Amino acid sequence: MSNFTDFISSGGGTLYTIPITASTTWTPPYDGTAVIHCIGAGGSGGSDASIGNVTGGGGGGYSRKSVTLSTGTNWTMVVGAGGASVNGETNGNAGGNTTATDGSSSLAANGGGPGLTNSTAAVAGGSASGGDVNNTGGASGGGGGGHTKMAGGGAVGVLGTGNAGEVGTNGNNTNNIQNGGHSDVQSPQFENTNGELRGGGKGGRFYNDFGYGSTNNGANGNGGFLAGGGGTFVHLDTRAAFGGDGGIGGGGGSVNTNASSNQGYLASGEGGNGLIIVMYTSVG
Repeated sequence: MSNFTDFISSGGGTLYTIPITASTTWTPPYDGTAVIHCIGAGGSGGSDASIGNVTGGGGGGYSRKSVTLSTGTNWTMVVGAGGASVNGETNGNAGGNTTATDGSSSLAANGGGPGLTNSTAAVAGGSASGGDVNNTGGASGGGGGGHTKMAGGGAVGVLGTGNAGEVGTNGNNTNNIQNGGHSDVQSPQFENTNGELRGGGKGGRFYNDFGYGSTNNGANGNGGFLAGGGGTFVHLDTRAAFGGDGGIGGGGGSVNTNASSNQGYLASGEGGNGLIIVMYTSVG
C-alpha cells in the first residue's frame, strides 16, 4: 500500500505538517491553531475462486476540525489498520477506526467495510463524526446481475462523500473496467495551504488476463494516496493474481478467477492504513 511520505513535498504556505501514522499519546510541540485531519482505514477486497460475484473494500471515513493547540494538553491518537488481504473464496476484512481526542474535541473517522464474495452488494465506506467536516468513505462498486461481477475499492472523500470503486459486468471481457475510486483532491504534490489537504491520487487500474497474460504482480492496480485499489481477474489456473492495494484510507480491490484450482494463488487487495495529519496554521 502507499506510504504517506511518498506524497510529502515542501510547498508555499507550509508551517508545520505532522503526520501521525501509529496510535500514540501526542503532545503538541507548539501553542497555536491547527487543522486536524483524521482518515479511517480501508477495508480489504473480497476473493472468489469460482467465477462468482465479488466486491472491493469500502474507503475510510474522513473528519477534520480547526482547533487551538496547547503544549500542556495531551491528545489520544488512534490510527486504524487497513483490512488484511484474503485468498480463496473469502470475504475481506474491515478497516480500523481512526480517532483523535483531547477531552474537549473528539474526531472519529471509521474504517471501510469488508469486500464480499458471492455478492453484488456495494460495500459501504466508513462514517465520520466530531469534525467541522465529516465525510463518508467511498463504497466499493456494486449492483445487481451479471456474470463474474467484480469491483475496485472505494476512496476517501475530502470534499464530499468518497468516490466509489468501479464495477464491471463480466470478468471475461477485456473491456470490463473495475478500477478503484479516485481521490477527489488530486494534485501534483502534497502541501499545507492554510490547513487544506491535497495530493490525492488516482484509483488503481483493473487487471484482466483473459488474454492469457503472465502472472499479475498487482503493482499497477495499487491506489494512490486516498484512492482505492483496482480489481483483478485471472482466467487460467496456477497463475498468481493480486488485487490492487488501497492507498492511505482506500479500499482494496477484489480478486477473482474462473478456475477453482487457482484459489491458493489468489490474494485480494489490502485496505490502506488510516492516518492523522496535524497542520499548523499559526504558532504562538
